[in-house]
Parts: sequence; structure tokens; C-alpha cells
Amino acid sequence: TIVGEPGGGKSRLVREFHAFVDSQPELITWRQSHCLSYGEGISFWALGEIFKAHAGILEFDTPSAAAAKLADAVAAVIDDQAPLVGLAGAMGTTRGTPEREEAFTAWRRFLEAAAARRPLVVVLEDLHWADDAMLAFIQHLVESSSGVPLLVVGTARLELYDQAPGWGSLGGR
Repeated sequence: TIVGEPGGGKSRLVREFHAFVDSQPELITWRQSHCLSYGEGISFWALGEIFKAHAGILEFDTPSAAAAKLADAVAAVIDDQAPLVGLAGAMGTTRGTPEREEAFTAWRRFLEAAAARRPLVVVLEDLHWADDAMLAFIQHLVESSSGVPLLVVGTARLELYDQAPGWGSLGGR
């Protein structure tokens, strides 16, 4: 997690890192989104944007086209379709959301499977605006994933530590 004051260069550091990653001879998948500071039902908006980008889902896609692209993206990296429900819930393409543990497992499985195919960098900016559920998922992802080339990078203002005083320490907040 890159933490600092507004204007302190967090986003520039991420851009420089992206340029470095992009210059490597090995193909590395880069997925980036940011947490929103406003609105209802946005707990996992940033994560949904990551999944949409990975599946190639565009804003003007119909719900059925989005569902088909998501199913194709899951099928490309995972043999079973179990994570589909959790991914669709995070992206808001279905009504209802699976239980938290089931959703977290589905999201983690998808990201791990994608990373197993090609190294994956997931960048989530503005974590100081993330709610407790989103922070819990990120912690779950970082603590539970292993054996795949997956790097999770976050940026945040110092206010993150007001909401999550133990952020960044393994084993919980």
C-alpha cells in the first residue's frame, strides 16, 4: 500500500511502475481501478471494474452480452463456472449477492486463475474511500493467495489508518 498526502505522488508512482511493468519482455496483465467517494451500493465497485476490464465488458454492453463475456472470461481461466455468481454479483450484473465468504472465495479464485495464466498486477487506488467490506476482501486476497504471480497494489491517503488502524499487518486489522 502506497500511503501519503493528496498530491504526494502516489498516482505518479503507480504510473511509473506501470511503465516499468509494460517495458518488461514478459507479458503481464495490469488491471487498475479506484474506490469511489460517494454513492450507495458501491462497496465493490472498484473490484467490479477490474472484473469488467478483464472480461472486456463495455458500458454499452447489454446485460446478456455482459453475462456472456463474463462467462467466457471465467471459462478461459477456470474449468468450472462456480465463480460466475460471485463475479456477477460484484459487477452488479445480477440481482442479489452471494454470501460474503462465497463471494470472496469466487473473486480470489478468479484472480488467482488469471494470474496463473499470466502474471497479474491489480491496482486499487483511493483505498481511504473503501468501506470495511472492500478492505476485508483485499486483506483476504493478500493473505489467502499463494503460488501464483499476483501483486496487489493499493494507494491511499493517511485517513485509511483512521478506518483501519492495523492496515497492512498480516493476520487482520
